[in-house]
Amino acid sequence: MLVNIELQKPQQVCSLPGGGFFADFGKAAFGRLEVVAHCSKACTVELAMGEVLTPEKRLDREPGGYRCIKIMTKELAAGENRFFMDIPKHRSPYQKTYQRSKVLTPENIGGEIAPFRYVEITGDFQGQVEFIRHAVFGEFDDNAAAFECSDERLNKVWEFCKYSIKATSCFGIYVDGERERQAFEGDCYINALGAYCSGGGYEIARRTLGFMIEYYPIPALEYRLITPRLVHDYMLYSGDEQSLHFWQKTLPERLCRQYLNSDGLIENPEFIDIDDYRKDMPYQYFPLFQDPMQLLVDWPPNERDDYEYGAVNFVSNAFYYDALNMLDRLLPGRGYAQTAQELRKKMQQLFRQANGRWRDNTTAEHMALHTAVLALALGVADAHDRPQLGDFIVQKGMQCSVYMAQFLLDSCFISGQAQYAIDLMRSDSERSWLNMIKQGSTISMEAWSNELKPNQDWNHAWGAAPANVIPRRLAGIRPESYGFKKFVVDPQVGDIKEMTMRHPSPQGAIELEYSNKKLQLTVPDGAEACCDNKLYGVGKHTIKLA
Repeated sequence: MLVNIELQKPQQVCSLPGGGFFADFGKAAFGRLEVVAHCSKACTVELAMGEVLTPEKRLDREPGGYRCIKIMTKELAAGENRFFMDIPKHRSPYQKTYQRSKVLTPENIGGEIAPFRYVEITGDFQGQVEFIRHAVFGEFDDNAAAFECSDERLNKVWEFCKYSIKATSCFGIYVDGERERQAFEGDCYINALGAYCSGGGYEIARRTLGFMIEYYPIPALEYRLITPRLVHDYMLYSGDEQSLHFWQKTLPERLCRQYLNSDGLIENPEFIDIDDYRKDMPYQYFPLFQDPMQLLVDWPPNERDDYEYGAVNFVSNAFYYDALNMLDRLLPGRGYAQTAQELRKKMQQLFRQANGRWRDNTTAEHMALHTAVLALALGVADAHDRPQLGDFIVQKGMQCSVYMAQFLLDSCFISGQAQYAIDLMRSDSERSWLNMIKQGSTISMEAWSNELKPNQDWNHAWGAAPANVIPRRLAGIRPESYGFKKFVVDPQVGDIKEMTMRHPSPQGAIELEYSNKKLQLTVPDGAEACCDNKLYGVGKHTIKLA
């Protein structure tokens, strides 16, 4: 895969007390640091680069967790010294457990990369210095997508999340940040949607899906089950039927039917013997966890809203139901639709309570936020249950991780709580994107804060849900047929007074303007749009919303 290298200069360079210089590139990026130092005499310097500042506005040498800090000592001669900072080869903390793939470093760029924004050079240094960041990016078109609305907070969140998708595109596949540099299905779901909507194209998604279909990166049950959805999304946005032809033989394996009980429901993998599991699975590896497979619900564990695990859990069966529906769309006529209907009927009997609430497991009374969210987002709940579940979600708030926030925002738009979803996206509370920015990050974080996940990194695209939720839900632009040949326009703008959206597609740019309940829609060649149950062909259209 080809990568793009942007040579960037700092936005700010200032002298440090006692000698040396501090530089700020304005945003973090993965890359290499080139230094050109003009020394009046030979000296020894310490060079440091990283992502985090101290309260005193100096580079934090002990940022904690997997926030980046790289330090080297260098002997400089009198005159000009030109060199790259040494970056040790990245090593995943899980390289000897579940991580089968090599730790990824872009090829043919001259060395290892790391995420950084700030640089300091200190020591007995006298002279001038120039810092050049060789920022590395994968496929990304800055001009393919654009969003602007009457709320500056939402504009700020959009730009933050869009850049997060770009900044993490440099590894050739979607990875889960600097800490592991590994492709996981849950991360890919949010990352790929963000890329499709913000300018990241389709090639990295194709490579990532190919990797994950060949390997099983981590023993997480819902990650297996979400794979058909990943492929279906890819088909809707890209139209790449050739790849589907290669993948279709192995997709049914992702249904995890070795965990089905006699009622056709997914059981908790903890009740399945590990030897049986390994015989049934086509690939062997050592899982990170002792169990052969586990139901995550959410990650980290302190973000599960006290979800009550049991022998038969709602979350795993909701994802199983979704996988069946996605496979029916990808591979029709193979009985997946009927199995999905039968499963949904059983779930309604076993999980839905008389008061309209849903159980975390078949013997529980408790309904965690995640159960309500997924009942809506994955289509398990009937339409008449949506208002009550939506009210429950509003009452609970963002009691989940940045990963589950994707499903939470979707479920709000599905249940008539669009205004609440918009309020969440522009909130500045602890669990918000504006708070990520306030904490100092310019790329979406692995978690809402260091306190909630002390070992987190500051470059996880799975924390950038608004990069796809704003185009898909607020602007309401979603493909309905492969390759965006037909798409729906269903904006839910809440209290947003004005909005413009440019959305990429294989057919060309989709342009949308909203003001005073009127839409100006441009449909590109080769496509048609559906808005308020009316079809609109190629060209510009003025649509008055009800």
